[in-house]
Amino acid sequence: MTSGVSRHSPHVTRHTHLNSRRVLTFLLSLAVTALFLALALSRVDFGKLGRALASADYRLVALAACCTLSGYVLRTARWQCLLTPTKRIPITRLFPVLVIGFALNNLLPGRPGEFARAYWLGKREHLSKTLGMATVIVERVADGIALIAFLLLALAASALLHLDLPPIAETLAALATVLFGVALAGLLFLLLREQLALSLFQRVTRVLPHALAARLERMLGSFVVGLHSLKSARDVAAIALLSLGVWAAEGASYFLMLSAFGALPSAVSHAIAAAFTMVLINLGIMIPAAPGGVGPFEAAAIFALAAFGVNETLAASVALGSHAVQYLLITGLGLLFVWRAGMSLAVASDV
Repeated sequence: MTSGVSRHSPHVTRHTHLNSRRVLTFLLSLAVTALFLALALSRVDFGKLGRALASADYRLVALAACCTLSGYVLRTARWQCLLTPTKRIPITRLFPVLVIGFALNNLLPGRPGEFARAYWLGKREHLSKTLGMATVIVERVADGIALIAFLLLALAASALLHLDLPPIAETLAALATVLFGVALAGLLFLLLREQLALSLFQRVTRVLPHALAARLERMLGSFVVGLHSLKSARDVAAIALLSLGVWAAEGASYFLMLSAFGALPSAVSHAIAAAFTMVLINLGIMIPAAPGGVGPFEAAAIFALAAFGVNETLAASVALGSHAVQYLLITGLGLLFVWRAGMSLAVASDV
């Protein structure tokens, strides 16, 4: 007698392999998190840390949370701009999808929120998932370029004020410029030389089965359609301004958190430190770690603030406070939107 599903069914085997890979990825991310937390907190005085957290000005912390939320509203406006050549979607419909995506990144390993966001956009608005993914990739490139701009501003201001930033700051600026410059060049090649890109792609897929090759070509076509906002100078200007706005709001949040903990003596040093810390944190959390970037976030913030003479304990209070504000705000909103949509977390992350 045989059961309805064989123990060796390809579907069951593939599911088992996927689960094993997810468990392994999660364990590795926990190991990375533990390593970075150990590096970040090894010299922290936890008694003083508790007192710093208790004595912070939480009115400024609340304002920092408002700045963080404003940044996500600006992200939504930018996403709307990227999607407009295909479909004009109200911000009120896009905002929950965007926040759910970021919340999933905070809750699950492997940053699945990027894919879930493209998937749920496609399902909700009847658009190609590949097109949605193209807009997410353009967002990431725009974010990278905006962060480079803020890092260069911080370096220039530091030079004018004779502040010594670590040599790694210039190295990071150069590496980030190369990384995001190459990504931008690739996107522009797909957009401006669409027929040539398709021809080259067809040569590569010629060896594949016809059905698979045709599907991949359709996906590439949908991906290029997702880049069409870059054909308009007006849209490119809007995307650039909104990207700067996103990170200006984020930088303001860090500025207010530094002020809440009294980490630095002057407003000018607060502003430069906020920009530098913001850039290092966002480059740091690109390292695969536990959900939400726990570990790399704290290590990057403490390292950045050390360049301004902030001791490890005070820097840790700023790092933990900033991370908690961002994590709780966006994860809480995301879970609220998941609940209002009548979904479970598993369904929301199923792409």
